[in-house]
Amino acid sequence: MKKNILVTYAPGEEERDIYREVLEDIANVHCLAGKTGNERIELLNGAEVVIALSFSQKEIDPTEIPRLENMRFVQLIYAGADNIPFVHISADITLASNAGAFAEPIAEHVLALTLALAKNLFPKYKLLCDGRFDRSGFNRKLRDGICGIIGFGGNGRKIAAIMRAMGMQVYGINRSGKTEAPVDFIGNVTDMKKVLQAADVVVVTPPLTRETRNLLGKKELTWMKPDAILINVGRGDVINQEALYTHLASNPDFRAGIDTWWSEPTGTEAFNLDYPFFDLPNIIGSPHVADHVPLSIPDGTRMALENVRNFLMGKDIRGVLNRNDYLD
Repeated sequence: MKKNILVTYAPGEEERDIYREVLEDIANVHCLAGKTGNERIELLNGAEVVIALSFSQKEIDPTEIPRLENMRFVQLIYAGADNIPFVHISADITLASNAGAFAEPIAEHVLALTLALAKNLFPKYKLLCDGRFDRSGFNRKLRDGICGIIGFGGNGRKIAAIMRAMGMQVYGINRSGKTEAPVDFIGNVTDMKKVLQAADVVVVTPPLTRETRNLLGKKELTWMKPDAILINVGRGDVINQEALYTHLASNPDFRAGIDTWWSEPTGTEAFNLDYPFFDLPNIIGSPHVADHVPLSIPDGTRMALENVRNFLMGKDIRGVLNRNDYLD
């Protein structure tokens, strides 16, 4: 008998084709977006698997979760799981993120931010715009340097590959302190000081969990080299906002490239931070677009749906979340 799958968002035409291709033979797929009244209630009551972008309140209201009485599995299209209201979801429900699904474009974005900072592209360009042809000072090269990757998972492995191609050594930090990827050093959080002290470039990739919130604060930033480059493509709150602002303001040779921010507006809302980062010359950023390339959503959708298919077929699945990482 086919299982009932509930999709909390409105997939695009290309994604709908992937849903049909991957799941049509074993599941009935229903979309919740736009449904109201009894029809919405019936879909919630009958769902055995839920597929969500990030399980945000815009997709499904927390008050509706008790209606998911038959739900056995939740699959995210996105990698981040910090929107999931774990406290409202039964402990016997399996939840999986789509970790690593967007690793290739994210790795390229990390390289772009790193090179822009290392080569002083933005400051020199601004001087050119003002009519100043300033050739003073030196750029930095990446070759023979060390790239430290905090959060050495799916994204971290792709970032490592692209940095090794640039001629850098790679030091990684993950929970297990182990990896099969080619690295020059791998450790766990107890090795954080060693990695931060050694690295010329530090890339932050972890999801936001109870353990990773404020993982890099004042103390950790002081461990880093005075002219280090810090890149964040994980979650904003993995780095303490006040500590980073103070460190950048006090250390002009230290540089940061940020794609994931502490507060990210939706729609036409204004973008505001607690500190005037953009008055500083040693930071550049992008509006959380590291994974925004053609086919990223279709490709990520396919990976997520294949995971759902594996779950329904009783096969091994990837990205299983530990709710204890997110609950206080």
